[in-house]
Order: sequence, then C-alpha cells, then structure tokens
Amino acid sequence: MPGLGGRFVEHFAAALDRLGDPRPAQRVGALRTLAALGQSQVDQRPAIVDVFCAYLRTPGDDEAVRRVATQILAEHLRPEGTGFWAGVSLDLARAQLAEFDLSGCRIDGHLRLDGALLTGQVKLRGLSAGTASLRGTTFADHAWLERSVFLGAAAFDGSVFQGDAWFGEASFGGWTTFGGVDFGGHAWFGGCTFRAPVDFTHAVFRRSTGWCSWRSSSGSGATGAGSDPAHGLRYSRHARGGRAVLHAHSGRPHAVGRGGGESSRAL
Repeated sequence: MPGLGGRFVEHFAAALDRLGDPRPAQRVGALRTLAALGQSQVDQRPAIVDVFCAYLRTPGDDEAVRRVATQILAEHLRPEGTGFWAGVSLDLARAQLAEFDLSGCRIDGHLRLDGALLTGQVKLRGLSAGTASLRGTTFADHAWLERSVFLGAAAFDGSVFQGDAWFGEASFGGWTTFGGVDFGGHAWFGGCTFRAPVDFTHAVFRRSTGWCSWRSSSGSGATGAGSDPAHGLRYSRHARGGRAVLHAHSGRPHAVGRGGGESSRAL
C-alpha cells in the first residue's frame, strides 16, 4: 500500500494478524478495526472489502463472528447511511453463510456467490447490483429477492432453491439466465421486469410458479412474451416428481400428462 501513512499500514497489518487469533472477541475487534480503516480511507475500501470476503470464504470459523462480518459489510453497503461505501464488489464464491442478509444494499460492482451454501433464510430484498453471478448456489431455505435490481447481466444457472424463491417486482437490466435451476418450493416472478433476454432452459419447478404481470422491454430475444414468460418454452409436468421443466421450444407450451405422454392441452 504505497503512499499510505505509517499508522494506517500498522493498524491494517495488526488487524490482519488478529483475524487469525483463536479468540472470537479478537477476531470481531479486527473486523471492526478494518471497517474503521475503510471509513477513513476511501481509496482502500475495495481492498478492505476483499479482506472481509476472503475471511467469509474461509470455512470453519465461529458462526457468530461470521455473522458480524456480514453485518458490517451490509452496514457499509446501504446507501441511506453516512458510512456507505460506493464502487465495491463482493466475491463470496463457495462461502458458507447463515441468515445472509443484504436487504437494501447497493453493490456497484459485481456480486459473486457461485457455489455458495446459504443456510437459513436469505434476504436480498431491494438489493441493487451492477452484475451478479450466482451459479451453482444452494439456497437451503426461503430466498427473498423482491424488488431487487440487477443492472447488468445476472446468472443463476445450476442454483438450487430448496425453499421458496420470491422474485416479485425484481428488475433485470442485462442478459439473465436461470438455466437448470431447481426451484424446490414456490417460485414467484410476478411483476418482474426483464430489459434483456431471459433464459429458463431446463429449469425445474417442483411446486407452484407465478408470472403475473411480468414485463419485458427487451423488444425481442426474451424467452417470455405477453403475460407468461413460459410462452415460447416447453412446459412439462411430471406427476411422479411433482415438477415442471422448461425447455427451449418454438411453439406454445404444452403439458405432459400423468401417463408420461404429451398432452395436447396448451398452458
């Protein structure tokens, strides 16, 4: 960190050392020191956020300390506060996070949660992210993403929602993909806005799915049209698994009946 004052470097190095302390109180103190340093040094905020993310990607630490880390990050990513940190990205790929809550946060850069295991309810209500990658993410409980805003590309491919997935009134500004996503609970996309193509190829819906009043302003290329984004996709219902699978298809969606053969009933 060339050009920084000696005291900053000293405090930063000491905080990094304390993150490895076996005592939880010392690790919490280190996290709060790093947050204070980021508040005083605007140009070092991305580096300090990277330290928080690296800490959260490290498995096996005390869960209470990890929650403090996510709470501190959230506090500095909520734009209504005086301590808001603009222009940062979060890389939490393969992290194991409990009760993850970024409600009302703004991440100007990239949000990465690829391969993460999110236990407990995930709250991303009103989140705003520049771009987002949640490929292969496991949501072990309900996921709340109502009114979230993804300004650029957003990828959820291969993710698993073991509980309900609530995307009501979310806005997607770039190419959005839900390829192969397994929706284990109810999935709600009512009132969503897609401003670019969206792809649900091979997504699996095991319970009810809602598309009421969804909107596409991309012109052409979206997989959905009219009042149902499943238009232009094959919608197959398998009685044994209680699931619905969307596949790319050029015609009206059709249902698969209980006997395993395709029904002529259009959805």
